Amino acid sequence: MITALDILSYKNKKKIICITAYNYLFAKLVDEVGLVDIILVGDSMNEVLFGERNTTTIPLDVMIWCARSVRKAVKNSMVVFDMPFGTFYTKEVAMENVVKIIKETDVDAVKIEGGKDKAEIIEAIVKMGIPVMGHIGLLPQRVRITGYKKQGKTEESASIITEDAVAVENGGAFSVVLEAVDENLAEKITQRLSIPTIGIASGKKCDGKIAVLEDILGLSLNTPKHIRSYDKVAERVIEAVKRYAADDV
Repeated sequence: MITALDILSYKNKKKIICITAYNYLFAKLVDEVGLVDIILVGDSMNEVLFGERNTTTIPLDVMIWCARSVRKAVKNSMVVFDMPFGTFYTKEVAMENVVKIIKETDVDAVKIEGGKDKAEIIEAIVKMGIPVMGHIGLLPQRVRITGYKKQGKTEESASIITEDAVAVENGGAFSVVLEAVDENLAEKITQRLSIPTIGIASGKKCDGKIAVLEDILGLSLNTPKHIRSYDKVAERVIEAVKRYAADDV
């Protein structure tokens, strides 16, 4: 079983591979490949599985139910729980919800969106003995304010993101996701931090990469432009159903 200490040790040594999974079947298949270091039970399931327009409306109990099935399936990869919107807005609320998450799912770590404003919360959770993955740059839980656009393109924005990265590391996070961060800035942050950076739409210079499984399978209805699909599973599902319907059995 891969641990937070293992992920830390991969810095500058191997590319860290992260993929989302929301259910037992997909988690088991991904884990059995033997190449995936981290499986994230992401709040992106709200869009991918349930057709919502963003991640913010997913209930904690729904994510816990999904994470339980993922945990049962996974024997090798590290399982990280993506704390949904509203579950960590204060230190006390965050700590209470982390206890609930760990007791009901037995995941290996949690992920928290935010930088300097969440550093104390990250530190408090780590002191509880629970590893934390940070998440800076584009924050999907704040899209009502920021929208979906590249981060760190201006000097001011780059400075803020860099400060966020340092704060997350100082808070005790074992890694940090850089989402939609300018490629040059992502490289500089990766070089500056002693913890691994895990990029999505942030260039190729991060210590690792993360993607939504359904996107790389070609199973999502709206795959982001920056994501490369390695199959066309949606088309094959449609074709298989057509063949089944036409089959005289």
